[in-house]
Amino acid sequence: MGAFFHSFFNDTRVQIMLLLVALDLLLGVASSLKNKDFRLSYVADFARNDLLGKVAPFAVLYAGYKYANTADIVIPGFDMEVVTDAAWVIVLAALVGSLLKSLNDFGLNLPSAIAGPDPVTPEVPPNTP
Repeated sequence: MGAFFHSFFNDTRVQIMLLLVALDLLLGVASSLKNKDFRLSYVADFARNDLLGKVAPFAVLYAGYKYANTADIVIPGFDMEVVTDAAWVIVLAALVGSLLKSLNDFGLNLPSAIAGPDPVTPEVPPNTP
């Protein structure tokens, strides 16, 4: 298991993903403090959406890819590396979208087509109990 974690955290894709997650968290907290609407529930929502919803599933696919390299899996034409790369592109796009939304919330006026509200998280009006 230690070899998996070593390989996982030394992968450039994972490092980029974790960097985007950290930037998004910092920007999100900074913008909510700036707008005076910080809630710990936002941090929990962030953890659920970004860590459990994006990073954890990618880790499972990555583990499958690493296992498939050493195991004899007989599925003609099936390449786990291609599946892992495709999942990484999707996760990367989602994380960039979340980061752009955080930048928008911080005050950088970006078009709503690229930095609009999260379709999963309901918008809460500022300064509501």
